[in-house]
Amino acid sequence: MSQKEKASRVEASLDHLKLKLKEKLNLFDTVIIYPFLGYSNSIRSVISGRILEQEAEVHTSGNNGSTIWANIKKVFKRYESDEIPFVQLSATLAGKKVNAYANEEGYFEFEFYHQPGELSNGWHKVAIEIESIPYDVECISYAEGEILVCDQSADFGVISDVDDTIIQSFATNPVKKLYTLLTQNSESRTPFEGVEELYHLLVNKNKNPLFFVSGSSFNLYDLLIKFCKHHNIPKAPFLLRNLGLENDKWFKQNTDKYKKSYVEEIFQMYPELEFILIGDSGQKDPEIYTSLCEKYPNQVKAIYIRHVRDEARLKEISAMGQKVSADFLVMNHSFDAIQHLKNKALV
Repeated sequence: MSQKEKASRVEASLDHLKLKLKEKLNLFDTVIIYPFLGYSNSIRSVISGRILEQEAEVHTSGNNGSTIWANIKKVFKRYESDEIPFVQLSATLAGKKVNAYANEEGYFEFEFYHQPGELSNGWHKVAIEIESIPYDVECISYAEGEILVCDQSADFGVISDVDDTIIQSFATNPVKKLYTLLTQNSESRTPFEGVEELYHLLVNKNKNPLFFVSGSSFNLYDLLIKFCKHHNIPKAPFLLRNLGLENDKWFKQNTDKYKKSYVEEIFQMYPELEFILIGDSGQKDPEIYTSLCEKYPNQVKAIYIRHVRDEARLKEISAMGQKVSADFLVMNHSFDAIQHLKNKALV
């Protein structure tokens, strides 16, 4: 048994003891279902989420204060999230009901299968309910999730990074990144100029599906959803990281492998659809996207890279762009991408 597997087992045992102690001492907060936005190709639908103890600072629609200390408290609450494992759930979409169990970290996932034409394009509600829970706790046993349906008749799809692509995160500067995370909330975080116009142009009144694939943790899910809503960026599923000690989680999986696997999952869900891939030069987005273009040349329509680093990096990614079959644009501003879309008559 590897050291990582041993650590994972120790973590699971400690979590179980903690939950039993909280149950005995009646220390549980109200347990809730926290669904993530799902997606569908109209034949197969997927929606996931997590079972958590409710935190007012995190799981409500407002920002609950904008002081530095309020933001630090929210960040702590996000990463200290109290999950509830092994909860049995059901979900209903378009009259179909399926069941699932939350795993040891409280994550769950539902899959639905449909007949052609059963689901129309657009957002659909999913009713999610707790059927049984292994602890004596107060819970809100019902939640409503949403799934984005696209039957592949769209002009194209969009897969976008988040940090330093739509939101200034300073991912290449750990100190500045941490300071920004601790001191700013979803309203005070800054989108790049022109992002709202660019992404609304891309989705074309929700006719083209949009997916955000990010190295950020699911612990930041609420912040990202609120950020997009506040800054009028189109609603879209977020495919994020699950922090954990298991072999397939964050401590082992590097960014390249992680992002590629999510993008390939989307490609496989929509095999007839071409995609515009959007990222930044700060980390490995150009390398990831160009390798995907080589592997899936019929599914990559264009690659847009926001330039956020030095001239040496600019030369590197420009050279990468010359080797791929798809349109490749290095943009200094969102309006560069807007102009490219219009020049190519993509919108």
